[in-house]
Amino acid sequence: MGRDALLVLAALSLLAAALVSAHGANATVEAKAAAPRTFDPHLPYVSTFEIVAAYPHPPTVFTQGLAFDEEGTLFESQGLFGKSGVREVEVRTGKTVKWAPQPQQMFGEGLEVVGNKLIQLTWKNNAVFEYRKDSLEMIRKVDVNIGREGWGLAADPSGKTLYITDSTDMLFVVEPETYKVISRFKIVDELLGPKAIFGVNELEWVNDELWGNVYPMYQGKASECIVRIDPTNGHVKGWIDMRGLLDKQDLHVRRSPMNNVLNGIAYHAQTDRLYVTGKMWNNMYQIRVQGADALSSPAHIHHFCHLG
Repeated sequence: MGRDALLVLAALSLLAAALVSAHGANATVEAKAAAPRTFDPHLPYVSTFEIVAAYPHPPTVFTQGLAFDEEGTLFESQGLFGKSGVREVEVRTGKTVKWAPQPQQMFGEGLEVVGNKLIQLTWKNNAVFEYRKDSLEMIRKVDVNIGREGWGLAADPSGKTLYITDSTDMLFVVEPETYKVISRFKIVDELLGPKAIFGVNELEWVNDELWGNVYPMYQGKASECIVRIDPTNGHVKGWIDMRGLLDKQDLHVRRSPMNNVLNGIAYHAQTDRLYVTGKMWNNMYQIRVQGADALSSPAHIHHFCHLG
């Protein structure tokens, strides 16, 4: 074979390799593009959900807070007097990896991961507990005076600002070292009247919003909705209708819907995974949130969210 022929064959081989490589790259891009996101960053006023996966959850755990660290380790706050504490959770099995109990007189509430520590609120004890993330060893107990009670807790991605709810319609912005209140807002949905939203419970920072379970306990209601709040002013941006999950739980949960409410939201931004569970539920769910334009009206929220 002559030199020119060899050069032609070499050129054709290089071209073929380039085409295969380009096709492979395009296929990878297309596969990534085809993978559905956990939620659209521009959700409408009302959204619904679909279940991606279900995992076991201990039906003895009275869930009060759920939070991931950056590496994807899940932590859970457990409530009730004499049973409160913090646990590290194996997501796949629901098993407890590590456990740190609180004193008998404490009632655990909202939970957040900030740097290398966990922060846990208490219900009526006016106290915050801090733990080492790696060992769950308690660092300190801090006496605080934030609102009526301790309910929901979340932090912005920097960890420099905490957000706390107290069972009322207030959202407290708090400095995480001293736990001093920097500012406060009323949580209000302008499209509902306007209407003050009471009982925002477990909180999670998701896509520059605060997502919160809603439990208007003192208004005699229990809600299966998640509210989406603007952290800069307390205004409600929208709702996620979570009806249907409670019905999937065991009989002991369904017999007491006023107590065993949906209460646990954890979002791992690094892998775009969103998990929810409830008090004494037998399952935790990875979910995907999707807009429901056909339902996007205040009337739907009035009718189905039981806001008190």
